This record gives sequence, structure tokens and C-alpha cells, in this order.
Amino acid sequence: MSRPALVLAFLSLALSASADTIPSDWPCATEPDGSPAMLALHRYWAGRSGLASTRGWNPGRDQDGVAILEDQGDLVAAKNPFDLQGRLLRFVPNATGGYDVLPAAGALGPAGTSLDLGTGSFRELALPFAFPFFGNRQDRVFVYADGHLTLGVNEEPGGGWSLARVLTGPPRVAALFTSLDPSRGGGISVRLSAQAAVFLWQELPGGGQINRNSFQVTLLASGEIELAYGQVESPTAIVGLAPGRSWDFSPADLSSGQPRGATGALVERFSQREELDLVSTLRRFYRDHSDAYDLVVTYTGRPLNPSPGSLAFEINVQNQASGIGLPAFDTARDWGSAGRLESIVFMDSVDPYLELDGFEVLAHEAGHRWLANARVRTPSNSPHGVLQGSGGHWNFFLDSDASLLGGNDIVERSPGRFETVDIARRYSPLDQYLMGLRLPEEVPSFFYVEGADDLRPNRAYKPSSGSEPGVSFTGVRREVHIEDVIAAMGPRLPDATRAPHVFRVAFILVEDAKAPATPARLAALARIRRGFEGYFREATDGRGGVITTLP
Repeated sequence: MSRPALVLAFLSLALSASADTIPSDWPCATEPDGSPAMLALHRYWAGRSGLASTRGWNPGRDQDGVAILEDQGDLVAAKNPFDLQGRLLRFVPNATGGYDVLPAAGALGPAGTSLDLGTGSFRELALPFAFPFFGNRQDRVFVYADGHLTLGVNEEPGGGWSLARVLTGPPRVAALFTSLDPSRGGGISVRLSAQAAVFLWQELPGGGQINRNSFQVTLLASGEIELAYGQVESPTAIVGLAPGRSWDFSPADLSSGQPRGATGALVERFSQREELDLVSTLRRFYRDHSDAYDLVVTYTGRPLNPSPGSLAFEINVQNQASGIGLPAFDTARDWGSAGRLESIVFMDSVDPYLELDGFEVLAHEAGHRWLANARVRTPSNSPHGVLQGSGGHWNFFLDSDASLLGGNDIVERSPGRFETVDIARRYSPLDQYLMGLRLPEEVPSFFYVEGADDLRPNRAYKPSSGSEPGVSFTGVRREVHIEDVIAAMGPRLPDATRAPHVFRVAFILVEDAKAPATPARLAALARIRRGFEGYFREATDGRGGVITTLP
């Protein structure tokens, strides 16, 4: 088997062991607001009593350079199964400017006029009255296939569902905010009157699931909101109200009508899976270890991914470098670090890696500390500047020299005809410049293909598609020089003469009674830890290094 085929086969194997569904593109859940999003999720679990107190915790142990932390009810968040079938929730404005919820028995109303929404789409409608929502009157509503409404302002579909998106997006009513697929059945309809606007999602399958979900939102002219539920079978979703553009929220137990007197968002996050609280994990780690690490990598004994549907992700904890497309910020102390920590990588269960190292996945996530947010100026003023695909990954049609962060190694087989020939091989010269390992004059020119057409195989490849060898297409070759990147982003500071080239990395294994740190799991992670030092050195062409021992 060729190496590119082996990489793709490994990803499929790892995904089958660690995710509920397999996305079509690279299954990486790295987000620009990863740190505040995970801190908010920690506050949600703590507020919902999904975690035990850390008082009386037993210290972890170190073995073969790996820090082993045992969950004592403080690291793994409990399940929260959906419990609103056949219920009606009435949200009533309270004296603090937020909402109280009154649960009762309820039923769905009849279908109205079909909105003909496709998967991942939305529809804008005028409300028949000015609807008061968190102190502002709204006359426009945007109805989304994925079980939610936004008021006054639309939000581009995509990006998945998450607590962070609910809190920081537009003003929102989340009836069953999850992945839903109307292309496979069911429908979405509306009934409008001077007293109420009623939106019904009926018999919609969950994305990638064989199930059905029926629920309803009613906006009353009085300012009250009703959410009603019939049969709901999707296991993970967010329900509640949010004023938007704020991290302020109250964790809710909606079926019991708690809490009362909330001022900001009022939300409940449903999940039939146990999930790792990374914030508690890092804080526990720092109780027994010094603040000596730039990067902390976490594996678990069983699947505990707090970002469903992904294989792994990275969280930027702080950034002080300029010219790489990231703002300056610092949340290190919120994670338990005294100030050194810059990045966290979550790899989920170690079991898929018992025989295969998975260095491509680990190096991909570690690279997100700096990558891939570079852009160049273009006449079209594309927000990604043609270099980026999505989610901090390189454009599929970028000749990225088989970067670990996406794109492809692309060759021009004949004038105007191109082919991808390799993937996930190394950190490219552009990557290394952004990492602070190369000076500008050490970065050769590269290119992207504009207007890709006549794709073979005949599939809908797009800039956000995951890397894949053996794809050919026509298009126009556009050369890019490092000066173009600097003109758009400013110089990388500190540059390669002053930026660190060696990084301290700690490896954590979280165990619990269901999945202890067995000799096989420990041996695999110790092997990965030791091997990653050589892999990183080779992937950076000898310009960078990692030290993975615990002092």
C-alpha cells in the first residue's frame, strides 16, 4: 500500500473507533475560539453538577514519561440524555432581562406552509409583529434546517453545532440545535398570525443517523416563547435561548424549570456520551507538574471526545506571535498554567494507536498552534485569501508541498492540467516560516490553482476538501511569493532568529474504571511520545525539535 493510501486508511480506522459519524472532510475540530469555548463548556458542566468536586483527589503518577491521571468523577462529565419528549417549555421574560422556563405537558400543532429547506440551509421571513427578545424588538427571523432560529441577523450555515456557537453567534432560539438532514425525509413549515409565529420541524432524520425528530417553536407576540417536542431520537443537541455575542450563560435543567432569574443565555446541552473536561484535566495535571511545557497532549483510555464527530483537535491557549493570522491573547492561567502553556492537543482514545503511531494526526494538530491562517491579497477580496480552505487548513487546490495542515503536493502534468500526488508529508517551507523556523528568504515560491474544473474523479472537490492524492483537474496556475504573504499579514515576529525552535511537550493519559491505563495502552503512548521527537525533527527538515520527557 502506498504511503498516501496508508494515511487515509489509518484515518478511517481511527475514526471508526472514536466517532459516532464520519465527516466527509478532514475530521479535525480545531476552532479559532477553542480556548474560550472549552472554558465555557467546563463552566457548563460544573454548573450542571456534571463533575464531582476535586477535593480529596488522589495525585496522578508518571510512568515512562507519561503523566497518568485517574478520573475520580472530576475529569469525565456525565451523560445528559434528552428528556423533553412530549414536553412543552414556556420561556417567560423575567425581571432581570432574561427568561424563566415553565415546563408542562404539550403537543405539536399541525403543519403549515412548507419552507422547502435543504440540508444546511436557512430561510428569511418577516414576522407579523415586532418580537421582543432580550430587550430588543426583532421583525425578521431566519429559520435553519438544523433546528434553530436566529433573530434580526442571519448566520451562514455550517461550522457544526456547539455551545460556543449558540452563545457567540446572533440572537438565537435553539429548539433542537444539532445536525439534521431534510434531504432524507421530513419537512419544515411555518404558520403566521398576528398572535404567533409557529415553526415546525417534522420527522427530520439526524445527520448521518437513522432516526426521526419532531419539534416546534412558537414565538408569541407577548414576547413569550414555547418549545414543544414530539418524538426526538438524535442523542446530542443544544436547547435554549441566547441573546448572542456573549459568553454569559446559565446552565439549565429545562425539564425541571431551573434555574430561575437567569440574565443571559439559558441553555441545556444534551449528550448520551460521557466526555472529557479538558479544563479540569489540565488543572489537575498542573497540581503535580511544573509549568515547563509549551504543549500538552492528552489521550484517553476510551472515546471521550467533547467535540462529537471529530478525530482530534488543538486549542490555542495563548499567542504572542504576529504575522501568522492569529490575534494576541493569553488564557494560560485559566488552564492552570502559570503562563508558559501555549497549546493543547486532544487525541481522544489511545486504542486506535496501539499498533499505528498516527504521527500525521498528532503533528497536524500540533501545527495548529501556528497554522494555517496565512492569506494573500486577491482582487476578489476572499476572506481566506485563496490559501485557506476552512478551519485553519490549507486550500485543497494549494500546492502546499504535502503539508500536514492540508492542501496537496500538486504537479502540473501538462499546461493547465494538474494532479495531486502526495499528502500529509511534512511541514512545508511556508509552514516553517509561520512556525518561526525559517526566514522569509528561505521560503521558495509556491502556487495555487484558480478556477479548478474538469475534476477527475468527477466529484465536488472544493477548497475545504480534505487532502487526497490522485485527483486531476484543469485551471489557471497562480504563483505566490512569501512577499505576498507578508504584504497581506505583516512580517512574522519574532522571526526565525529569535523565535524558539525547540518545544517542551507533555503527554497525558486519562484513565478510569472503564478503561484503565493497561500495559498495552501505556506502552503505545510511551512509544508515540519517544517517536514524536524524531518525527517532528524530520517534518521540520531538522529546523525544529520537541522534548517529550517529564522533568
